[in-house]
Amino acid sequence: MSALLPEVFPVVVDANALRDDLLRVASGRGRTLMLNAANSGILRLYCAPHVLHEVDEHLDEWSAQRALDPSVVRAAWDSDVAPLLRCVEVPDGLTIAVEQERLDFLAQPPSTNRYCDPDDVPTATLAILLNAALLSKDKAPLRAVYGEQHDHLAHAQWRDQLRAVGDLGPLGRLIGGLNSLLGLAASGVINGLAGTARRVPWPWLVVGALATAGAVRYLVTPETRRKVQATLGTGLSAVAASAAEIAAHREAARRQFETLLPAQPGWSEITSYRSSAATLIRASLYHLARSPQSDLSATELTDVLRQTNGFPRGETKVRAVLRREAAFYEPYRGRFQVGAAALRPGGADGVEAVAMPSSTPIP
Repeated sequence: MSALLPEVFPVVVDANALRDDLLRVASGRGRTLMLNAANSGILRLYCAPHVLHEVDEHLDEWSAQRALDPSVVRAAWDSDVAPLLRCVEVPDGLTIAVEQERLDFLAQPPSTNRYCDPDDVPTATLAILLNAALLSKDKAPLRAVYGEQHDHLAHAQWRDQLRAVGDLGPLGRLIGGLNSLLGLAASGVINGLAGTARRVPWPWLVVGALATAGAVRYLVTPETRRKVQATLGTGLSAVAASAAEIAAHREAARRQFETLLPAQPGWSEITSYRSSAATLIRASLYHLARSPQSDLSATELTDVLRQTNGFPRGETKVRAVLRREAAFYEPYRGRFQVGAAALRPGGADGVEAVAMPSSTPIP
């Protein structure tokens, strides 16, 4: 479904933000809006490795608090929550001075200040580097990501909306619109549309539908026109209307989502404080995290970087960065994404790992 969007919304989550969603699913009450949005490809959920260890460490405790069988909760984690997470090895040396100052403050012992918690440094760093919304109940990492002027009330309202079940707000309406559009595929109206959307910017899908209808009107004989219009006209109109509705819902969701993003420094500012190499890594993280495709080739990412940032980077250098930096993962040969599939430490196979290669596509 994310192929029908110009980009997805990256969200970094910590353990306490996952807790309620996990327990809701385990108790049989259905997925929250956050999980539905992630499953639909509208949101892309990221976490640092320590988050997976915290979930594993506290899962039995959480189960007892809700009087749930731990084995049921673990099964819900393995089947409904973990597959929607990408675990990222968080890189160092990419933040600018003002960002690093807040992270250094967070890294102090908790006894120093209630806004200090060294355990949350990787999560806060990841949200900053991806320029992603941070979903957390703790004020310490939120302050490190957003600064002292962060609107905690608005953030809490957004978090509560994501924890709810049902179509609430712009994000829920966007999910509904996408489901409606994809439902048209069952009648054969938009077969192959999702594949086309991977190569064609989504606004042009609407234009294409209208152009096809126009071609039917002007390029065929009246007799043929009536037959074609009878079979395609209604369907194309439905596609165009649904796509226009999705565009409106997506714009509303984008406006809301952008209020939840940390301040993003300019690429020249990053280069002046760090280096051009650091800027390339950070720009690659930024764009891969938002790509409507699950993964990109080095060629595709190089094109994105040139078009959006004007980086004079060669494909060879981009590929080297993607293969060298632990934050990037290659699910298929020559295809790269941020982070790898999240697996529960000490899972059924007994392997202690937070992220391992997978032979299947990762959301």
